Amino acid sequence: MPKPKRVAVVGGGMSGTAAARELILAGREVTLFDAADALGGRARSWHRPEISPDTGINLWFLTMYKTLFERIREYKLQDDMVEMKNSMIIVANGKQVPLASDSMRSLLSYPHTKLGDRLRFLSTSTKLTTKRKKLDLFEPEHLARFDDGTNAADWASRAMSPDAFQYLIRPLIESFWLWRCDEISQAHVMGMLANVVGSKFYVFGRGMETVAERMAQGATLRLGTSVTEVAVRDGGEVVLTFSEADGSSSSEAFDEVVIATTAPIAAKLAAPLPSDVVDPEMVRFADSQRYEPALSVSFLIDRGLMPSNEHIVPGGPGTRIVRSIITVPKTHIDGDQRREKELTFVYMGRRATKELLGAPEEQQYERALELAPELWPDFPQDAEPFHIVERRVGLPWPEPGRYVKAAALARNQHGPVVFAGDFLANPTAEGSMRTGIRAANSLLAKA
Repeated sequence: MPKPKRVAVVGGGMSGTAAARELILAGREVTLFDAADALGGRARSWHRPEISPDTGINLWFLTMYKTLFERIREYKLQDDMVEMKNSMIIVANGKQVPLASDSMRSLLSYPHTKLGDRLRFLSTSTKLTTKRKKLDLFEPEHLARFDDGTNAADWASRAMSPDAFQYLIRPLIESFWLWRCDEISQAHVMGMLANVVGSKFYVFGRGMETVAERMAQGATLRLGTSVTEVAVRDGGEVVLTFSEADGSSSSEAFDEVVIATTAPIAAKLAAPLPSDVVDPEMVRFADSQRYEPALSVSFLIDRGLMPSNEHIVPGGPGTRIVRSIITVPKTHIDGDQRREKELTFVYMGRRATKELLGAPEEQQYERALELAPELWPDFPQDAEPFHIVERRVGLPWPEPGRYVKAAALARNQHGPVVFAGDFLANPTAEGSMRTGIRAANSLLAKA
């Protein structure tokens, strides 16, 4: 009986662990490498024992995430799901207005736009919903059909109206994904509107990493290990060179490799590989991917001082000084004392984020307290600093035309080296997982 093929998966995020699962089920011997000390990648939450539940902000997911819900049922994780409000508070022109995504009454009474704008938004969304099967938000092959080079801002302004864009589309997109709508493809917004109707919103009580950990079961884990080089021998074996946590360097040969990292790392690892192994267009595509950096500054605030369990976002034209404020109810634990609090996250605009990445935490907290009232004037200035997360490589922009390229590149992948990651779909757990599954299937199809 032939020995099973040995596959290395580089990257332990949602795409890498999804690929690992498929390969393990097919009988491959999988070794999974990740530079971090735990799985989950950028979907991994942080944990602090001073709060209960002890997770920070979690990755939101919706019932339209079909693959993720298959894994949830498979791993019996339903009890770990926490349902979130499917609404937001949109602040514009000095007014703070709640808007629920599943409420017709909420939309029709929404005062930030004229009735005609709301009706055009409703009509466009309804038409897109009828095309749901052809507009899967997580399938580049679907989105490529609508990715004609038009950006989301231009499309929404024409398909609905400029005000419908400014007060309905921008708040939905820019506060969740942090991009600017004039920098992303219309296909992304069209796919979202086609699929979001009727969805419920959730997070995991213990973090999205619980799914990644289950998907990786059966793999040999090499955590705290950074892959620095990928090379192919004449016989077809793929050799990985990697650095261990103690600084030592080693090499190991595999039959196949899945590179499931961020685009900059993927481009760096793949650049030296010959063109018959990796399409040079894949390297160029990964190397050209731009990311939106993110800075999350969180505070503990007494209950009652801010809207509880809410997503507060700006509406209307102009630069976003603060992108969003999210409040999550928590219990703060201090010895035997337990106090009901809001864990409040402030996501600052692009300019402040760029200025503050890498700055001392004291400066980051101070600036967040200074800017938060620009979105919520009553933001408590005695808020207690709690936790900061900064990501220079945050969310990849799906620029106009990139879904077309991603679909073509994914379609033509072949072993022994294939790629997965959200830059080949979009920055959602579902999109990432599907790229991992597609990458694994590209290897399995060769068998």
